[in-house]
Amino acid sequence: MKYFVLTFLLFIAFFSVSFSIDPIRCQGVANGHLQGFDSDGKYIYWSTKSSLIKTDHTGKVIAQVTVTPHHGDCCIHKGRLYVATVEKRGNFVTVYDCRDLSHITDYPIDFGYDNLEGIDIDGITFFKGHFYVGEGKDPKSEQEFNWIHKYTPGFKHVKKIKIPGKTKYGIQTITYVDGFFWLGTYSNEKTYQCDKNFNIIGYHTVNISVGAYGLPRSKNGEIRLMVARNIKLGNDKWSADCVPAVLRNGKLEWEEK
Repeated sequence: MKYFVLTFLLFIAFFSVSFSIDPIRCQGVANGHLQGFDSDGKYIYWSTKSSLIKTDHTGKVIAQVTVTPHHGDCCIHKGRLYVATVEKRGNFVTVYDCRDLSHITDYPIDFGYDNLEGIDIDGITFFKGHFYVGEGKDPKSEQEFNWIHKYTPGFKHVKKIKIPGKTKYGIQTITYVDGFFWLGTYSNEKTYQCDKNFNIIGYHTVNISVGAYGLPRSKNGEIRLMVARNIKLGNDKWSADCVPAVLRNGKLEWEEK
């Protein structure tokens, strides 16, 4: 009974905060900009190039740890934070405990190629028993498509999925919200909206390339995303905030007051 009451109270708190239009400013400061973020309903987890930051839904820092660059997009699954990371020794999914951001383990990611030079790991999300991981691209690449790789929970490769589009650096962020995969890119289209099979059904100018997660639907039943934005402070010091966007008449737009 206590668990039910606590869960209900957390849901109410998250629901009320989620409908706030004012930006949530992360009060942490990091070397290097934001790469991705996610929420477990009670806390927000911000993944920067060199730090992981856990805040409440007012932006107050609960925990912050320095990490080995380069940390990218992240997602939460069963109380753990999974982060796409790039090191000199290769690509990894690095796992942290959501409670205190302590390191748990690393999963090597090779994408099945013999030569990984110039190919980095980028976006990551979890959906229906599998992780989906974005493959990066060389910024000078003329490749007219992108790859997303499907993995088991233990990061055994299942298959790769082709996503049309000439992007810079590939798929930067991935999240699954309300029946759709949302892909953040550094391309002109910014955000790809895909169905469950990764067929592209729309492009949006609202930029989710540094992170997004799902919010409760609007009072009119519209899909809503919390979208992160970088804040440059100078001297390679960065912070971030986030604001809600709503899918209205087929177009993702910033939610108005």
